[in-house]
Amino acid sequence: MALIGGVFIRREKISKAGHPKIVLAYCIVEAHAEVKVPAAGVEGALIRPVRIGALRCFVSDLSSPVEPDSLPGMAKAFQGVLQRIFAENAIIPFRFPTVVESERELMQFVESRSGEYREALQRLRGKLQMDIRIVAEPSRNRGTVAGTELSRRSGKEYLRAKSERRKEVEAALKVLRRAAGSQVDQWIERDTASGMRAFALLSRSSLPGFVEKLRQVHTPAGTSTRVTGPWPPSEFVEINDEEVRENSTSAE
Repeated sequence: MALIGGVFIRREKISKAGHPKIVLAYCIVEAHAEVKVPAAGVEGALIRPVRIGALRCFVSDLSSPVEPDSLPGMAKAFQGVLQRIFAENAIIPFRFPTVVESERELMQFVESRSGEYREALQRLRGKLQMDIRIVAEPSRNRGTVAGTELSRRSGKEYLRAKSERRKEVEAALKVLRRAAGSQVDQWIERDTASGMRAFALLSRSSLPGFVEKLRQVHTPAGTSTRVTGPWPPSEFVEINDEEVRENSTSAE
């Protein structure tokens, strides 16, 4: 299974696909959008549009099987295509590598959910996503230590240290959210093993102000923050994927 903006689509495993050429999917845009598509994509293949009602997908042919050593370079080329299209258009990106046997298979999947994709693209016009990773520093005198020393501590001490790290991460995010203020339309937060990852949805026109405000922020001691973007707002695509999830096991 492959993930597309929160939705699963069946795909063949690229190392086992039995066809000389398979179809690599990049993203979905509105059919009327004026898109400047790069001349070539992954493996230097020609990128072509596939019209599906009020939507368009961009795809290219992909050799099969693919050498594992080639994947990092292919992923970089794939992201480059997405960024070029996203520079002037709202998109719903496919995760790399989403491959299907034929354009017909892709068309059937997208068409069955076209209403949801149209709504998402309309809602996300002129929007972008910024990613923020907040990490709690693992080594501090007040007991947040890692490795063998932490393993010797009692369960109670471990939980207390973990709670302190959590509070520091939450405090850091609170400072960032307060600084960003009305520049951000919506936030999504997710816990990670080392801290927290937050996603900010904002208008393209708000990006300079957002970056400048966060540049002036000093997060609490004990945390480090990394901000990346702009990215397509894929975390804010809300699609009902239950029907496809039910078949995910058998399709793997």
